[in-house]
Amino acid sequence: MRRQVITIALGAATALTVAACSGSGAAPGTSTPAPPTTPTASSGQELPYAGAPKVPMPLPESIFSGDPCADTLNADQILKAVGKPSETKRVDADTVGPGCQWLNKSTTGQVTMRYATKLPGGLSAIYENVKPRAEIWKPIASLRGFPAVAYVSPSGGSPTEFCQISIGATDSTTIEVSIFLSLNSEGKKDPCESANTVADLVMTSLRAKAGV
Repeated sequence: MRRQVITIALGAATALTVAACSGSGAAPGTSTPAPPTTPTASSGQELPYAGAPKVPMPLPESIFSGDPCADTLNADQILKAVGKPSETKRVDADTVGPGCQWLNKSTTGQVTMRYATKLPGGLSAIYENVKPRAEIWKPIASLRGFPAVAYVSPSGGSPTEFCQISIGATDSTTIEVSIFLSLNSEGKKDPCESANTVADLVMTSLRAKAGV
């Protein structure tokens, strides 16, 4: 069964967490993923909640107004992440936020990143909605100074090829990074380690842009 295209998003309280685009058997990059059902923050709760860590040094909201493709990974970093030839495209979603996808159609290596500015709850929503269903759950105390968690949920992808990292950019906003390993890397690399490497590059770039 060929891998599905994954839309980066938080998990829904009424559905599984990281949603693939409709229709099974679609190869990466063959269509633009549709936005998944999204969660709502627990009403009346002060952030953070559900055991999520507080973001000690939030990024300024202005950081999310730029181009996610231009502001995060440079050409050399894209080459290391997905190889060559690669394709870069915006994957903005009205219900999630601006995003970018880097794809190698030859190897099916894929990285997707979103500023989840339109999803409520930040890391707290991830902890509340995703953690109970996660097949893999690896909290990251500090990713370039920001709390994060690497995980694989049942609707995300196989743990041998896929991993997603949610980074607390502010208490109410996450930056979402997911990766599908290339076919020749499956079984040889840990997807969550590869996702962590890419997420580190993304946060390094955004910290530099923000001057923090």
